[in-house]
Amino acid sequence: MISLSKNSKRYILLYLLGIVSIFTAKGQTVSFYALTKKMHNGITSSSVTGGQFITFLDNICYESNKKGIGVGHGTLKLNKNYSNSNYKFYMGGSYWGTDATFKFKSDLSILNVILENGDIYVYKRQVAPASATTCSLIRKRGSSSGNSGSYSPSFPNNGYDGGYVPNKNGSSSSSRIQNTTPSRKQPTKHTCSLCNGQRKIVKDTYPSLYGQSDYQVKCNECGGYFMRSIGHTHTTCPQCHGKGYFTTN
Repeated sequence: MISLSKNSKRYILLYLLGIVSIFTAKGQTVSFYALTKKMHNGITSSSVTGGQFITFLDNICYESNKKGIGVGHGTLKLNKNYSNSNYKFYMGGSYWGTDATFKFKSDLSILNVILENGDIYVYKRQVAPASATTCSLIRKRGSSSGNSGSYSPSFPNNGYDGGYVPNKNGSSSSSRIQNTTPSRKQPTKHTCSLCNGQRKIVKDTYPSLYGQSDYQVKCNECGGYFMRSIGHTHTTCPQCHGKGYFTTN
């Protein structure tokens, strides 16, 4: 049996850890998404700041720092039933709660964060500013990961470093903004903007016919006629989760 010195064992251990790190990082990509606008109650505002690092690994994504280490918000999984050639839907845990919907363009260049109350935050993928090292939206320490409610954006929370908040002259800083809580009002009901209150949306699945003939079929829900190759169907709306509306306080 070959006897190894302590230094030899240490070098072998470091080598093995390096190999494991390479295989762990394989297929992982980290992108920075800058917030460009938000939509609340049908009103669009471009007076927004901040950005999120998002790491993609196989069929999941999660908010992370620039090195791909998660910030503790959970993960979102690709929903193949809602996704198509134009959009990719990821659903799961994020800064906004445990039931968030991330709607990406198929090339992952644009991200719409769709909240249950109908609010939409629009992000665009771009090169991260030099000062940005982690997400500008990070849940406060002590916030329960099991809370399914939505979170109002706040920039960066105490206890987390490296948040990016551009100021009005275009330069960036790591300053922190105090989050304020609005006074509670009576809930107001709004029709879902995605399904227009119909509770379902049209989804084309484009199934393979495996050489069988293509012909028109009638949809039992909308009464329209569509080719079998389109795979026309109606699915539960991912924005209002089949309610047809959302409420705001």
